[in-house]
Amino acid sequence: MKFMNNHPRHIVAAIAISLFWLGANAESQEAEGLPAQTNLMEKCLLANMEGASPDTTIGELRAGCEQAVAKSTNAKMQDVPEKPMTPVQERMFDDQMNYDRSFVISTFHPNYFMATYNSDPNETPFDPLTGDEDILDNGEAKFQVSFKAPLWRNMFGTDNDLLGAYTATSWWQIDNDDDDVSSAFRETNYQPEIFLRHYGGPEIFGGQVSAFDLGLNHESNGRSELLSRSWNRVMGRVYLDYDDIAIGLRAWYRIPEDEEDDDNPHMHRYYGYGDVLVAYAPNKNTFTAMLRPGTEENGLELTWSYPVSDQYVSVSIVTMHMRVVVVLFIFRYAVPGS
Repeated sequence: MKFMNNHPRHIVAAIAISLFWLGANAESQEAEGLPAQTNLMEKCLLANMEGASPDTTIGELRAGCEQAVAKSTNAKMQDVPEKPMTPVQERMFDDQMNYDRSFVISTFHPNYFMATYNSDPNETPFDPLTGDEDILDNGEAKFQVSFKAPLWRNMFGTDNDLLGAYTATSWWQIDNDDDDVSSAFRETNYQPEIFLRHYGGPEIFGGQVSAFDLGLNHESNGRSELLSRSWNRVMGRVYLDYDDIAIGLRAWYRIPEDEEDDDNPHMHRYYGYGDVLVAYAPNKNTFTAMLRPGTEENGLELTWSYPVSDQYVSVSIVTMHMRVVVVLFIFRYAVPGS
């Protein structure tokens, strides 16, 4: 687990060119004069024909696409409104198309590589090992790889999917020339997850529930004592759609551990019990704001990204929809708690 700063004020600013694999966020390409559902069906049929087996019938392809459109818009095919899809609906629709292909994964959390600056890095965890109180550079590189894949589609014939996800996040002291650090990876967090996703739901606070998740999350840095950090959570997520604005509500319950085995006992001070993400996507711009309240310190993250291309990238037997995004600014600030 990433070591938390012991100081109440912690600023991390990053200005860099980043690559985000946000395959599920392809831009809506509404054909002029065509109803939205017709355009979606054509898009889905063309995409699935490329990877379909020779004995697949048009009826089977159409049935699969009707299901994908219905899930992504939370409506029956004939009830889909004749207007462009919202960013949330686009993401759900692209996910549905990806899930029906063989050997395909899609993005989960953002994928990126960027330069960061930490005004006051936490040296304390390394003191017992190095005996040096000033070994970390303020600047370092941070990158993340995150993807998900379906494990069980349409469970028991319902609108529920069982999904597996994996996220790895690294902080790299890329310019550090200290003998004890030697450009080492200060920290890498590994985060496997399995969860049930249900599509659709009621309106909440004027927004349409597009999907909600419930599952198990494990996060650790894979290191031995004294640097080992890990925790396990039962995690739930709700996705609300307000057209150009999307809200993700996430809450978790930490699975208790014995006191002698708990190497991360105070996570609630910094991570609390959930977070709120608000995304605004006018045109091709995407702005996000994430607030994570802790019991002692709160976390805030602001981002702005803009896509430069959309393309499919083949890696071995895996096809992943990659969206290249230039991230111009990311700002984090740990707000002192009351």
